[in-house]
Amino acid sequence: MLKLLGVSKNFGARTVLNEVSFDLNQGEYVAVVGESGIGKSTLLHVIAGLDTVDSGRILFEGADVARLDDAEASRLRREKFGFVFQAFHVLPHLTVLQNVGLPLLLRSSPAAQIERRAREFVGAVGLAGREESLPRELSGGELQRVAIARALAGDPRLVLADEPTGNLDPENARQVLDLLRAQVKRRGAAGILVTHSLEAAAGCDRRYRLSAAGLEPIA
Repeated sequence: MLKLLGVSKNFGARTVLNEVSFDLNQGEYVAVVGESGIGKSTLLHVIAGLDTVDSGRILFEGADVARLDDAEASRLRREKFGFVFQAFHVLPHLTVLQNVGLPLLLRSSPAAQIERRAREFVGAVGLAGREESLPRELSGGELQRVAIARALAGDPRLVLADEPTGNLDPENARQVLDLLRAQVKRRGAAGILVTHSLEAAAGCDRRYRLSAAGLEPIA
């Protein structure tokens, strides 16, 4: 499904990604662990075509992401990827249901389909009954559940999760990590979790450590 071949990325004289190579298969959920500032977010950005690479190739379902133009990369993200971020990124003026339905709205899906899918995923993350709530009425853990539902509502092939529990207390963090992994697996998608915490990576199919030397598997 996803293959990185010798991917390097520099910011000026600083090498952020150093000859990174790895494969991800459909249905796998893997973790990339590394200290803050080491390049974990950059890795997700280049996979999603949000940033360029200086060398190497990124193949997603046969397409070379690094060679897509802006319109093609945007369409790939809209149709194939789901994103979960540390900062939630829910729109404050939209209800839970409206936030979750956004990926389908951006695809111009029929209104009835958007509502049906949004309600399905709101329920799947344990927020049934909160469909009409606004973000300011939710806790941090609930907001991240909204973000997970939104990431999955568009039926992505690959979910990219960037420190999704960084703003949560330990108990909410555990619940969100378990929920995210279970929902990605249940729907047959693949997932990449990036985190600074080896504990957060527990339960993943494979774990890698990102450092200045590159990406290495964790035994």
